[in-house]
Amino acid sequence: MATHYDDEAQAEQLKTWWKENWKALAAGLVIGLGAIFGWEGWQNHQQQRAADASQMYEDLKQALSDGKSDAAKALADKLIADYAGTPYAAGAQLRMAAEAVKTEALDDATARLQWVREHAKDEGLRQVAQLRAARVQWQQGKLDDALKTLDGETGAFAPLFDELRGDIKLAQGDRGAARSAYEKAYAATPEDQPSRQLLQRKLDDLADTVQS
Repeated sequence: MATHYDDEAQAEQLKTWWKENWKALAAGLVIGLGAIFGWEGWQNHQQQRAADASQMYEDLKQALSDGKSDAAKALADKLIADYAGTPYAAGAQLRMAAEAVKTEALDDATARLQWVREHAKDEGLRQVAQLRAARVQWQQGKLDDALKTLDGETGAFAPLFDELRGDIKLAQGDRGAARSAYEKAYAATPEDQPSRQLLQRKLDDLADTVQS
């Protein structure tokens, strides 16, 4: 049975332990709280940056819709400079590249697409840029370069890569390789996709082609 003296002894031990350890406990508490609030602050900062980048991206789309290309370019440059790690910077470059293609500024389009291929964190965005870069090279008549650009991982965009490969092979006069690429694209395209009908027409145009 515990006695009054046992209680006093335990109290004294607790006081002694507290005197010896309170600084370490206080320091640990401060560090712990600092880590918690620091993490929350960092998260809030990241969320605010994402919100800012998102708004700039929406402003860029509106500027393009309104025909204000200079304003759109300024926003794209700002996103690249300050928000390169967000998907909005890559999205802005893709949109500006598409705008450059419309005005036949193909070198500018190529540079913007290359930026996406090198900097975008999302693999899908990089593959979209890869596909569009090959299309630009095709438009420029750089057929061999375009085929090289199509090499590599294609992910969910494989049918589009194969179709473009077929277009380029056909432009080179290689009807057999074109048909083979179209067949591969056709087989991988869902039946409910409109692009499947276009692929069928392309195959029909090459119906007389004998593959080696």
